[in-house]
Amino acid sequence: MNGRRFVSQPVLALLIAAAVLSCATPVVQPTLMLEQHSLRIPLTLEADGTVLLAERPPLIGRLDLSPILRAEGVNPGVPPDGKVQLMMHYGRLYVVGDSFHALWEITPQPGSTTASFRPIPVVRESGPGAMKDVRLSRYGSSQASCLRLDWTGGKPVFITPRGEIRDDCP
Repeated sequence: MNGRRFVSQPVLALLIAAAVLSCATPVVQPTLMLEQHSLRIPLTLEADGTVLLAERPPLIGRLDLSPILRAEGVNPGVPPDGKVQLMMHYGRLYVVGDSFHALWEITPQPGSTTASFRPIPVVRESGPGAMKDVRLSRYGSSQASCLRLDWTGGKPVFITPRGEIRDDCP
């Protein structure tokens, strides 16, 4: 064979693929700084247990709180003052109202008109009854902010960006 060496086709294909991959430049996705802040919105409950997000522009939509109101033992449309507070914090919504026993976390389901929800118990069995004079606020620095819940007769409660309840903001 005149001193020539032949490389098999599979080995040659592997060598060509390695050469092509080594020359390819990695695709870098552009990024930008995004610091998400909380947004607290006091809303009026409708008789059917819904709140209109359009009550406070620029939000548009409707949120059915009737399952949460039933779980709290509150008849839709008949809460003590007809008001709840809604706060957006790190992609989740939190809702609370006077006479509630829990802070409720609402997690929107991407690409749908539904959301999951769960109670974050605040009022302990041995403590006072339902919460009164509730107020949601953002607490902490931009690097470590928490959702803060204050209410008459109780200690402040903090919710971390991961949705964990704490007695302080880390």
